[in-house]
Amino acid sequence: MSAKLLILSTLFLALCSCKQEPKSTNKLKIIQLNPTHSHAAAAQNELIPEINPNVYVYSPDTSELKEYFNQIRTFNSRKDNPTRWNEVVYSGKDYLEKMAQEKKGNVVVLAGNNRIKIDYIVNAVKAGLNVFSDKPMVINKAGFEQLKNAYAVAGKKGLLMFDMMTERYSLIQKVQKSLMQDNLLFGKITQGTPGHPAIFESSIHHFYRGGKGSRPYWYFDVLEQGEGIVDVTTHLIDLTFWKSFPDKIIDYQKDIKILSAKRWPVSLTRDEFKAATSLPEIPSSLNRYMKDSTLQVFANGSISYQVNGICTEVKVEWRTSPPKGGNDLRSAWAEGTKAKLMIQQEYGENRPKLCIKKDVKVSAKEFQLNLERAISRLQQNFPGVTISKQPDYTEIVLPSNLENSRDQTFKVFVGYLLNKNLPSWEVPNTLAKYYITTTALETAQGVKSN
Repeated sequence: MSAKLLILSTLFLALCSCKQEPKSTNKLKIIQLNPTHSHAAAAQNELIPEINPNVYVYSPDTSELKEYFNQIRTFNSRKDNPTRWNEVVYSGKDYLEKMAQEKKGNVVVLAGNNRIKIDYIVNAVKAGLNVFSDKPMVINKAGFEQLKNAYAVAGKKGLLMFDMMTERYSLIQKVQKSLMQDNLLFGKITQGTPGHPAIFESSIHHFYRGGKGSRPYWYFDVLEQGEGIVDVTTHLIDLTFWKSFPDKIIDYQKDIKILSAKRWPVSLTRDEFKAATSLPEIPSSLNRYMKDSTLQVFANGSISYQVNGICTEVKVEWRTSPPKGGNDLRSAWAEGTKAKLMIQQEYGENRPKLCIKKDVKVSAKEFQLNLERAISRLQQNFPGVTISKQPDYTEIVLPSNLENSRDQTFKVFVGYLLNKNLPSWEVPNTLAKYYITTTALETAQGVKSN
């Protein structure tokens, strides 16, 4: 390592309260590869006994890693279950080759620029390393083809590749999923129509919320970040599979049909871009997206598709900033033959709420009886869940103390690694998800398929 790289490494080791690399016999060792998104640190939000406290960071440079190291420093210094991560940093143009050559760890964590993510995945698998990746793993059809090949290679080598689908582990999603499997209360999922899908998932996000923005400039370059239709939609599509068809394999070649897809831009002024990034000017590299002095970012999109004949729609929207005190928003519904489950949220509500409404064919008495029975069953796993009757629906009240205080996704992945029990549906359903996003992108762009 050059003197310059050594100084950089020493600087960031000090920043994270790190010491010289101690010896450890833990089975799993983390490699953080160019961690430029906040989700990178999520894998380190708590200590897991099987994980080595030494974490090996490889990056082309360290200029965009400040947020990552600040998060690790916060984990190490907190009073409640502090971690003791020791960050061992390598910075240089040959960071990718160095990672594959040294093989300091056996689990590569990926969270950052989406264009190069599939190249990281391919290189990691070729080097014999497991992959824990933030979404999206790919942002176009060429990437999808690479992803299919990477999964094939990983399977032959006995490696795991896991997509960081955090929403599966939120309380509201787990409870909705449970209720959707209750045939007496929910019935069976309806077929729906393209104009009124049986399954709907939507989210609204914001580029900044006040304060000093920290998004990198390339976040607004759809060739680097990916359009919204291939980015946040991955979470939404994943939930349509996970909640509606639990433990079932989705074959994208037989079970999926894309009906339509749309994309539209968000317009940002120079001041709004500055608020989101803290950069004084819009870089010239983004000039191709400028129109009438505003930056046009294709962050919005919707996809209408069928899964096993069930009409489904996902929609993602981005806005510049929320109203004062506002937040990101979630909404969803699933229509059953006996009831409709809805996730609703408005500005000012910190958490989305879960509601249920009976079908007109079901009597009030039958619905109430089955709802009370379902809540009683839910309380065995989620104590404190209650109901609150409203004029047009019944809210299923979820106590905030039941929420996981820390993301569980990496812990789940570690369990699969150690126990060698990855569900049989995980890989094919991940491929089906990225088939939908990448095909929908081409559909929305008017690209003719071969």
